[in-house]
Amino acid sequence: MDTVSTLLGVFASWAPVLTEPTFANLAVLLRGAVLATGPRTVTGCLAAAWPLVRKHWSVYENVARRARLPMLVMARGLFLLVLTLLPGNAVIELVVDETLVRRYGPWVVGVGMHRDAVRSSQRRVEVSPGHKWVTLGVVMRLSFLRCPVAFPLLSVAYSTRKHARRNHAKRLYRKHRTVCELALLMVRWVVRWAPGRQFRLLGDGSYGTHELANALCPTSLYAALRRASLVSRFPLDGATYAAPSPRSGRGRPAVKGAKLSSPREVAADPATAWRQVWVAWYGGTRREVRLCSGTGLWYRPGCGVTPVRWVLVRQLAGKRGDEVFFTTDLEMTPEAIVETFVRRWSLETAFEETRAHLGLEGLRNRSANAVRRSVPLLLALYSLIVVWFARHVQVPGAWVRSWPWYRKQHVTFSDMLAAARHDILDERISSRPVAGTAESEIGTPATAEPCVTDFAIRLPA
Repeated sequence: MDTVSTLLGVFASWAPVLTEPTFANLAVLLRGAVLATGPRTVTGCLAAAWPLVRKHWSVYENVARRARLPMLVMARGLFLLVLTLLPGNAVIELVVDETLVRRYGPWVVGVGMHRDAVRSSQRRVEVSPGHKWVTLGVVMRLSFLRCPVAFPLLSVAYSTRKHARRNHAKRLYRKHRTVCELALLMVRWVVRWAPGRQFRLLGDGSYGTHELANALCPTSLYAALRRASLVSRFPLDGATYAAPSPRSGRGRPAVKGAKLSSPREVAADPATAWRQVWVAWYGGTRREVRLCSGTGLWYRPGCGVTPVRWVLVRQLAGKRGDEVFFTTDLEMTPEAIVETFVRRWSLETAFEETRAHLGLEGLRNRSANAVRRSVPLLLALYSLIVVWFARHVQVPGAWVRSWPWYRKQHVTFSDMLAAARHDILDERISSRPVAGTAESEIGTPATAEPCVTDFAIRLPA
């Protein structure tokens, strides 16, 4: 393909696992998704990238619906691409969370009623129809960004237990899996892609379960997951136990000892020794908090015991109450546990940026394959743009866009997207149009040097 786009060179990491026609068609749609300013439907992508369109529109319409797209293999290629930005001896931090993509229509596959976190509050729960996606990504810090950034890798649609009566389409999956089961499944995939590396999974309270804690610990039943640990929320009334006493006499040996004080009891005890420290907080800021921590065996009948370290956080300023976090890595310090959990919010930022700038909720497909692939591809596009910007932009600060009433000091995703659009437009300016295609409608005199001012769009009379 005649191109000078460095962004397409990042897309080319998927070329070995795709056929040549599929890669060419997907490259057109991805560049159209970058250039488009409205909904990222196939029509919107083709309208934005129409000089690149060389085939009938129905060919691009069938990419997500009928083309052979090995999504798991493509996610592995994206994961290896992200690892190039991380030092070889660093712990790989994985972050998992779910997001709701609102969709309507009785014939859209997989639509269900889910809790809408944006419209809900502590007193009232609002539900909305749509697809609930459980997403796993890699989180890390980049020098030119103020806050940590998350790279979405894998996204799996959550299927409700009961099929909606108003939905006439078939179920997306036959078997129902909880969000924790889906998260564990994706973690097992990713851990195999980097043998010998240490992993750490970050999740909110929905993933602070005994099942995940037992699976992501040094004594896990899965050999590959013994290299992974979990950082999540811990209940204020969570019960931990001391180590069991040596066995004496007959009967089954004890798995836990005496019950220890819960974090709520520790917080109410006037004799508790608090440590006042500064930790990295949300929004790239630092906050002074008080910490106290403890260790114990976390037990649940049928799930066994897991050694955990919990840390109680009390803020000196703000309206948030006491919060408790825990990890299955007993070697982590209390400050590291808090700062690691805070980095979980970067995936929420990725969801919002994808909605605002990549049209995450503007999709209009309804077939099973298109539903399974469209949202993961858009989230992967977010990761590809950030990776491209980190690898190919020499002076990131030069792309910071500011206004007289709004001065920015750090790069944001909107700046990265503007740089990606500029890169694609440079590709079109530097490439020669092919006769008989839509590219031939944009042209310059043969003797003139190609520049932006020489191009003109031929409008119909």
